[in-house]
Amino acid sequence: MKKLYILFFLLALFSCTKKELKIPTLAVKGIQEVHDHSQVWMFFEIVSNDTIAKLNRKNTISSTHWIYNIDKKLPLKTFIPSIVKLQDKHANGVHSKKGMHNYFSFSDTISKKLSFIKFDAVIFKTDSILSKQYIKDNSNDYLNYNNINLTFNPSNTWINDAKMENSELESTLLEFIEFSSEGKQTMLHLNFNQNLTYQDYLFYFTLVKSISTPNILINNLEFIFDPNKVPDCGCE
Repeated sequence: MKKLYILFFLLALFSCTKKELKIPTLAVKGIQEVHDHSQVWMFFEIVSNDTIAKLNRKNTISSTHWIYNIDKKLPLKTFIPSIVKLQDKHANGVHSKKGMHNYFSFSDTISKKLSFIKFDAVIFKTDSILSKQYIKDNSNDYLNYNNINLTFNPSNTWINDAKMENSELESTLLEFIEFSSEGKQTMLHLNFNQNLTYQDYLFYFTLVKSISTPNILINNLEFIFDPNKVPDCGCE
């Protein structure tokens, strides 16, 4: 597979069926060259007034890296189940190869180029349990950490039980980590409302990833929840 290197002005990508797909735009410097890759496409469609993710992975090869091109308007609930299945196929298929990665694509407004971010380690939990309950149920695994739960909704964001303004999220989070860590490693636990768009999800995903250090860890488990099944999500 040839090297993928596309300029930023390609805000709309096209498949062989000429369907438009608009990827997220972020002021983030990601990976800009991926050799030996296959493409996964998830298009935005409306069928009977319902939004769905139309999947096209006809040309994926298990022994290559996989690049996920996902329409930025799609809610998480429409495509996360497909990603979970594809992660398994890529890792455990008959022709799978060690060292092959999964990448999200986005348009980098800094370099004005198509860029990628790796998400191999992410494990999506879609059973509508929040991280604070998971930590409680598995307390022995998290006793030695300063555990902070982040919850991302379409209209608000929470650090533990405190609602944040999005413009203040990063600075407030870093201040809270410094105040609460007491010499422990901090572990951030991410909760995403299933109604978030992919654009917003990738914004928060890259923001949190940008502040990770040896002393600020990110739990590989990501909790994708249905607000109708979680009474204490702060989703109002």
